[in-house]
Amino acid sequence: MLSILGLAMILVFIVALSRKKLQVFVALTLVPLVFGTIACLATGNGVLDVFTWIQHGVFFKVDPDTGKVAWGVIAPATTILFSIFYFDLMLNVGLFDPVAEFFIKKAKGDPLKVIMSTAAVASVVSLNGDTTTTIIICLAAFRALYKQLGLTLWTLAIVIVAPIGIWNQLPWGGPTIAAAAALHVDLIALFRQLLPGLLTAQVVVLVIAYRIGLKERARIHFDPASCESVGPEQIDAMLRAVRDKDPGLKRPRLFWVNLLLTLGGLTLLILDLAHGAVVFLLLSALALVINFPDVDQATDRIEAIAPDVLPTTIATLGAGVFSGVLTGSGMASALANSIAGAIPTSLGSHMAPVYAVMATPAIVFLPQDAFYFGIASVLSGVMEQFGITPMQAAVASMVGQSFRLISPVIPALYLLCGETEQNFVDFQRKYLRWFWPVLVTYLVVYGLTGALPW
Repeated sequence: MLSILGLAMILVFIVALSRKKLQVFVALTLVPLVFGTIACLATGNGVLDVFTWIQHGVFFKVDPDTGKVAWGVIAPATTILFSIFYFDLMLNVGLFDPVAEFFIKKAKGDPLKVIMSTAAVASVVSLNGDTTTTIIICLAAFRALYKQLGLTLWTLAIVIVAPIGIWNQLPWGGPTIAAAAALHVDLIALFRQLLPGLLTAQVVVLVIAYRIGLKERARIHFDPASCESVGPEQIDAMLRAVRDKDPGLKRPRLFWVNLLLTLGGLTLLILDLAHGAVVFLLLSALALVINFPDVDQATDRIEAIAPDVLPTTIATLGAGVFSGVLTGSGMASALANSIAGAIPTSLGSHMAPVYAVMATPAIVFLPQDAFYFGIASVLSGVMEQFGITPMQAAVASMVGQSFRLISPVIPALYLLCGETEQNFVDFQRKYLRWFWPVLVTYLVVYGLTGALPW
């Protein structure tokens, strides 16, 4: 019963978004509220339990036996709130103008060069293993440039997240840690098995980014062989558009101060010396007092930036309602067990790649721990009966990470979709259209190395 409710909740959520029947925050909040209430009635729980599940999903839950705290989305929501505010402020004062001008001059309006640069920067930044940080940095560096050059913002979104899905599988990444712990395999040994696939997938992502760049060239009729495609006058017009935007807010004399402030904050963030929410909260306060010491000016900036901050932040909090109800009601666990039971065991030694493909939707829609400690841990024992080792089962459980970065339970993706002006389901479709070869790459490479027996 719970597995059917869980599946229905996910499907209703997807349909409501794809047909634009509900706004994303409303869908994330009211759909699980309805299905959570039904789950309470069906299982004999008190209806008020729904509020407890939501509290756990949004804020935190304390394990009564171990005392361990499992945080909800309040931390990433706060990080997103202040990070959007801070980088909007830095855009206002012109911190990223030199970056935009550099790429405009070097790319000379060439979409291919801009898109390849995006993929390269996202790949490097994502090595820290933090999705939110990578998205924030890449949006700040490239969003204005894409808009200036007339490039599609959905391209920016999918080119940013594709490398994140690869490098989240480093030893300090959440999926790899969860897989190793759930299947009781050595973390570093698992990473060694994954590394050939990750490196090959990175090459594939760059090739796909190159193809997207060629498509964008054709769409805006850019001819790299013609010096007339983007002449000096047009480039100068692009540069002026950057320089002349909100000139009253620009603070060129404070450029180095703002740069050092930003680099210092990002260093704390990347080295994990302080929580992102705390870092960006303090950065925002410092940036306001440095750049807008007048109280009225500072107040005006807060009010002007609020429309950028509010939609993404409340969508993130809505994601906490969705994941809290899905997990707390038992729907996540029941759905995990149902998916595990649906995978045929009669395929023998071929079960590993079959499991890798069939488990991919679960990786996308279930909370990460629900998948690895539910489905993956259960199926590891089943596959062992057919000669598939726990290590090979762990590798199979990582293949679906190729699509993890289109999951509706990742809060930072709502920031990405908001900043790139697109519906979440449209973002999912565009990513699937272009980056499905990453999943195939994993299957082929792991098959050739023996990490995933065929």
